[in-house]
Amino acid sequence: MKRLNARQIEAFRAVMLLGSMTKAAESLDISQPAVSRLIENFTEDVGFLLFRRQQGGIVPTPDAQALLSEVERHFIGLDELSLRVRAMRDREAGHLRVVGLSLYANGLLPEIVAAYLRDHSGIHVSLEACGPDQVVDWVAARRCDVGLASLPVHGADVAIERLAAQPALCVMPADSPLARAEMVAAGELSGQSFVSFPHATAFRYQVDAIFERLGIERDLRVEAATHESVCNLVAAGVGVSIVSPFSPQSRRNPNLAFRPFTPPIMIEIGVVTDPDHLSSVAASFRDFVCTYFRDRTAGGIRRW
Repeated sequence: MKRLNARQIEAFRAVMLLGSMTKAAESLDISQPAVSRLIENFTEDVGFLLFRRQQGGIVPTPDAQALLSEVERHFIGLDELSLRVRAMRDREAGHLRVVGLSLYANGLLPEIVAAYLRDHSGIHVSLEACGPDQVVDWVAARRCDVGLASLPVHGADVAIERLAAQPALCVMPADSPLARAEMVAAGELSGQSFVSFPHATAFRYQVDAIFERLGIERDLRVEAATHESVCNLVAAGVGVSIVSPFSPQSRRNPNLAFRPFTPPIMIEIGVVTDPDHLSSVAASFRDFVCTYFRDRTAGGIRRW
């Protein structure tokens, strides 16, 4: 049997629902002879009689009535598909896969995703955390649609858009004498127990370089791999540290105090996407992230 023609099916449905070739032609905006030809060809293709002619018009056969039920299911499916497409177009439906460094996946990104979903409640979101060298790789491999990373990042052919740059902060127990200062200078950490990041990280290198250049000795006995772990160790009284400014979940800990650190260490954050494989939902989220950061850094004000 030949593959059924969509225009023939549409003509058949119109004739069945409206009861005549003439009314079907008007609804389809074609001539009545054109509808007749479509029905004739459709009858030939399905291989059984669809209409009987009688005085005053045509009457559908029982086979035509049964076929209409199948056709209606087809059109209901098309209607549902149309609604789905419209929802995707209007960012009301779709699947979004987001990845970020653990710092961002455990802090900033949940807040950003929650804000985005307030206006896009039909979107299904998967949020994952990864290491500093994996954000670009995951986006490039299409494992995730949008990534949030500390800059600079290197690797695959992806698009990287700078979102913000803020100076690192000194974190200390809330009852530390250092918490009384408006700003903490590197020299004030001389001899302090210091919680470091692992040696093989760019941030550890930046921090150590400052203290080495100034000839300041710290008590380096503890290190941790994530900003969250570092802050938890500081809150437990292990020592002090220098951390990213983009750590809202840690800054809400009443056992911690955060102060600007000098000399400043700038931390840049960026959004990573693959523009050649970016869905409309992912593009919408990327734009939302950019607006989120722009609004919170307006006039140099930081609102993490």
